[in-house]
Amino acid sequence: MSRAALLWALAVMPLCASAQLQPQAPTVLITGANRGIGFELARQYAEAGWNVIATSRRAADDPGLDELRAVRAHHPQLVIERIDVTDSAMIRAVAAKYRDQPIDVLLNNAAAVEDTFAADLKAAGVPYDQIDYDEARHDFDVNALGPMRMVQAFGANVERSRQKKIATITSLAGSLTHGLPGAMAMNYSASKAALNKYMVMLAFAMRPKGVMVGLFEPILVASKKDMANVRGAAPVGQAVARLINLIDTMTPEDSGRIRNFSSGAIDPF
Repeated sequence: MSRAALLWALAVMPLCASAQLQPQAPTVLITGANRGIGFELARQYAEAGWNVIATSRRAADDPGLDELRAVRAHHPQLVIERIDVTDSAMIRAVAAKYRDQPIDVLLNNAAAVEDTFAADLKAAGVPYDQIDYDEARHDFDVNALGPMRMVQAFGANVERSRQKKIATITSLAGSLTHGLPGAMAMNYSASKAALNKYMVMLAFAMRPKGVMVGLFEPILVASKKDMANVRGAAPVGQAVARLINLIDTMTPEDSGRIRNFSSGAIDPF
């Protein structure tokens, strides 16, 4: 490719990236959208007619994106972007492509979690004196710092939107009041507690700009392939429908609070 052609390609890249987005429709950006709660969020928002910027750390040709591509085939206003929430340069590059696109809901869903429920239970059994600190850094990088990187990169898009909402998925594991000592992995729990603190401070910082910052937590959702027969686990479609309704009805008074989307109640920190 000649230098002139390369420059032209770079110049039109933002247009190509958002060519399927509908100008009058609200827009949601979802991290970790290739599986579990993130995928179901992308599917339900797309079916509701929203523009969906569905992001995943997986490469474009990864088979793990097949289900997301199938949704896109029926809903062309869904676009797929590669974002690893630990990679600031990658996030900024995608933000540059959408610099003129208002984002009504920035939905921080990506998290450092195990692939299966069985692996979750195994991780929960690791005692304090066997903590892997490299894994701990990774959990904090994804779960606590990742959403802050996304807010720094896309906050201006949210400010320019009609709805002005930042929604972040947290966990009961991060609660200092209702936490589950000995029942959740220490690294994961501590990183979610840090996430909660960041988002509460962010809510105060964004209030003068009219931006609402909501924290939302599930209790037990069948979001993994080995959870179909877990007693008491809510179907992921049902839980995500509740979550979307809570985001839709979020008010400035909810900003900085943790809303349980299994029960609808406000949970303590």
